[in-house]
Amino acid sequence: MNYILILWVCSAITNTCLAPPIHQTLPYKTHYECVKAGYGDSFKLVETMGEEIIESKRLFVAFNCRPETTI
Repeated sequence: MNYILILWVCSAITNTCLAPPIHQTLPYKTHYECVKAGYGDSFKLVETMGEEIIESKRLFVAFNCRPETTI
């Protein structure tokens, strides 16, 4: 079964996540591979957004790995 990584940028201030979520088009062969990529991609996204916007809007990245057939 393949898994698709889905990332959301969320705000701790409003308790909401921005839509639409970011779908990774590369399927992962295992849930483990997808989760590892989720942590790595989340970290890269935080670095890209930068400290100022993360602090001012209290942003964080959430992710989920879903079986490819559910998207």
